[in-house]
Amino acid sequence: MNTRALSTSVGFAVLVLLLPGRASATEPQRGPEKVIAVLQQIEKTMTASRYQHFPVVRPKRGEYFFDCSGMAAWVLRRSAPMARRVVGQPNGRRPLAVHFHKTIARIPPGKRRGPWYRVPDAASARPGDVLTWVRPPWFRSKNTGHVAFIVSQPRWNARGHVPGYLVRIADASRYRHENDTRTKGQSGFGTGVLLI
Repeated sequence: MNTRALSTSVGFAVLVLLLPGRASATEPQRGPEKVIAVLQQIEKTMTASRYQHFPVVRPKRGEYFFDCSGMAAWVLRRSAPMARRVVGQPNGRRPLAVHFHKTIARIPPGKRRGPWYRVPDAASARPGDVLTWVRPPWFRSKNTGHVAFIVSQPRWNARGHVPGYLVRIADASRYRHENDTRTKGQSGFGTGVLLI
């Protein structure tokens, strides 16, 4: 497993999982499927990607330059616009990872508020869900946390020195995760596996 603090600290920092557009725990709507469709479109059309804090997206050229929160806002605007609106425009700017997290953390686990449903645990997560956490105080960074989309069902892994769920995510990052689609030295959009 990847031993970078950002990747392996997910379960030990703050973990929040969401389903945009789910009506209840037993009656899913199309929100998660739309998220996956937008992510697949990025993968299909992408010719260039780079991690940067000011989003520049040119889908017709296949250029996706953004950070994690810029990517999440862009994807949700196209797949679950009501969920994106709930996150808001803090200080008149685009939301950061901490704003996604605060929006989600206000919802009790297993409950719905507006277009968001907070998944009670990692085992209940599904493709299309949002995964977010705030930056732990010990992690030296100006970033506020991280936000990503789950792209495959989490799978329990009892092996290794830290048991937990292995989950493939799509994100925009300057870090690579385990089994990452980004090549060495590449940043921006990609998928990889985290241990939660």
